[in-house]
Amino acid sequence: MKVLRKILGMNRIWVFLAVFSAVFSYGVQIIYTHQVGSLVNKIVDRDSISPLFVFILALFIVVQALSVYGKHTLGHYASERASHSLRMGFMRYLLKNRSDVSEDHVMSIVQGELSMSMDYLNNAFFEIIGNLIACLLVIVFLFFENVLLTIALLIPTLLILLYVSLSGSKLAKITKATLAAKSRMNRTAFSIAKNFPAISVYDAGAFLLEKYEQDLSAWEKQFKKDDRMNAVLNSISGLMSRLPLLCVFFCGATLIFRGDMTLGTLIVFLNLQNSVTQFLMNTPIFIARFKTFTSNLSKVNIA
Repeated sequence: MKVLRKILGMNRIWVFLAVFSAVFSYGVQIIYTHQVGSLVNKIVDRDSISPLFVFILALFIVVQALSVYGKHTLGHYASERASHSLRMGFMRYLLKNRSDVSEDHVMSIVQGELSMSMDYLNNAFFEIIGNLIACLLVIVFLFFENVLLTIALLIPTLLILLYVSLSGSKLAKITKATLAAKSRMNRTAFSIAKNFPAISVYDAGAFLLEKYEQDLSAWEKQFKKDDRMNAVLNSISGLMSRLPLLCVFFCGATLIFRGDMTLGTLIVFLNLQNSVTQFLMNTPIFIARFKTFTSNLSKVNIA
């Protein structure tokens, strides 16, 4: 966490702009969805729709498109700035401590922990922050819209969350084992390259080649196991992710038939429920990946 705080602090302005743009973008999306629900209610009640109302809807569409563009642009730029700070910080550390670190250790970190940390920063870190913001904003808004339907949305989501939590912890262990296997393979390869003259003298090439092939085979098996487990567990999770939508649909339809809710409110829930369910169900995976990310960062010293 120390390294993460440092690289984010070095780019605090861009991090703030990325978070602010995410809040603004999701806020616009929520207001626009509410306006769409109002439009549906007007159509159902056969009320007149003023040109001003249509203009406001069109304006929200334009603002939403611009806000999404700004959110993605600032988010990617902030993540790249953080990745650059991490890369340069590690290079400065190596230049200052070149006599205290071994070559095989550096190569292993560059190919493993550093590469995975930068990949997480570029592709997941700010996206998860944006999804968290969207989830919180949507939950608060939906409670104001209809408490009963919001509870009907959250109950199956939290039940699925238990399954995802168990599967996410299993995936985290397998990913960690895969990284360890790759580290052993890199260490063997570097030892062969560094000590090649001695290996030639003692005719140990065949032995070390066999050792490298064993490490390579172990990493390959672990990598395939990781892919298989991801495919199976994520497929089950994707199938179960439709349950909250079905609950919202049936509960909302019942409330509409009883006259306790309007069709426009149901439309709002159907449009926004995905922001809540997807984030909550993926939370254990996000946590597991974040723990892996911070564990990798703890092995990357920066100056």
